[in-house]
Amino acid sequence: MFLLLESCNKDEEILDPCANVTCQNGGDCNDGSCDCPEGFSGVNCEVALKVRKNAKDLTIQEMQDYVNAILILKATPSPYISTLSYYDTFVRWHQMAVEKSFCTGYGVAHMNPAFLAWHRKLLVLYENALSEVSGQDIALPYWDWTDQESTDATFSENLMGGNGDANDEFALNDGPFRKNNWQVNVFTIKPNYVGLNPHPWLVRNFAATLLGSNNYPGYPVNLPTTAQVDDCLNIATYDMSPWDCSNADEPNTSFRFCLEGFTDGNCPGQQAMHNIVHDWVAGFFEIPVSDIELIPTETYNSYCNEFMNDTVPNNVRVGSMEPLDVSPNDPTFFMHHCNVDKLYANWQEIGDNFNNYSPVSGAPEGYNLNDQMYPYSLPEWQTIPQMTVDGNTPASMLDFKALGYYYQ
Repeated sequence: MFLLLESCNKDEEILDPCANVTCQNGGDCNDGSCDCPEGFSGVNCEVALKVRKNAKDLTIQEMQDYVNAILILKATPSPYISTLSYYDTFVRWHQMAVEKSFCTGYGVAHMNPAFLAWHRKLLVLYENALSEVSGQDIALPYWDWTDQESTDATFSENLMGGNGDANDEFALNDGPFRKNNWQVNVFTIKPNYVGLNPHPWLVRNFAATLLGSNNYPGYPVNLPTTAQVDDCLNIATYDMSPWDCSNADEPNTSFRFCLEGFTDGNCPGQQAMHNIVHDWVAGFFEIPVSDIELIPTETYNSYCNEFMNDTVPNNVRVGSMEPLDVSPNDPTFFMHHCNVDKLYANWQEIGDNFNNYSPVSGAPEGYNLNDQMYPYSLPEWQTIPQMTVDGNTPASMLDFKALGYYYQ
């Protein structure tokens, strides 16, 4: 009897799925797979993840390293577009997505289900580029819009600099990205914004708005609240048909719709969440002119090879974070979108949301789970490992820990 029991025990040991699994860095084996502690990933928890921190929790040294990396990126030639700096390439990619949207009528990086995946890809490329050019292990910080301490840290002289100078048409005159220290090189192709921000420097007028105007933007501009963030996080549905910015009469119908910042069925309608933060940083304001008039504008769209026309009022100005296509000209863009991505990661860790994405198929090109995302998928960049290593589809962007980071 003893020998029989011993034989059974040996069989049980052989069948133990964790018998030959070695979990590193404090990981625990569970049914043959390692459950990794916070900060580690990989099959055996062997990969140390980058820690993306709240701006208010950065040390002075971390702030300096981050800012210096951005300045180096701005001065480094692009490996993708020979006529631009490495930093300005990120501005141009964002603009290219908007250009295609104008031509096709379908969202590419905005107003569609891939909004969060598209920008997650941009952030990963940006974070890796900063590390590459600086020789430092750079992790992106995030700006928590609901936290005044985070806002104060983000717009301190050590990070993004502060508000624009009211005596200089709200040019940014402090911090590392101040006028004459940071040059804007990529200008909007949106014909209804041409001339509203004509200067080659950053402009900010926090929370400024032109009430009564339907375009710029015509409603009060306030940063999102904790309650608004919680409302979005409590939505179980990722997205829903028709997969754009007009899919509801109110925001609490899909998570992407809510987080991107649409509040009603009037596309784009009054803004909230992600969208209104762009408005808040940029600001809309008037300058004195002798005669107010509408100025004809014309821009060239390289995607559809055609010119676009509109008119703009000669007395209106807007800050750098608002012309959507070139909003990454202001480095605040990346801290803002890092917070958007953090909220996306938070939502993914609720219940069964981690791999929750819709539509899987059947929607316009670029919306579906396994569609290639433009312009990352352009053939001329597929020989550059930095572009291809993590994939270019929404599916490849779902597991943020596999992409090498987590949020603190």
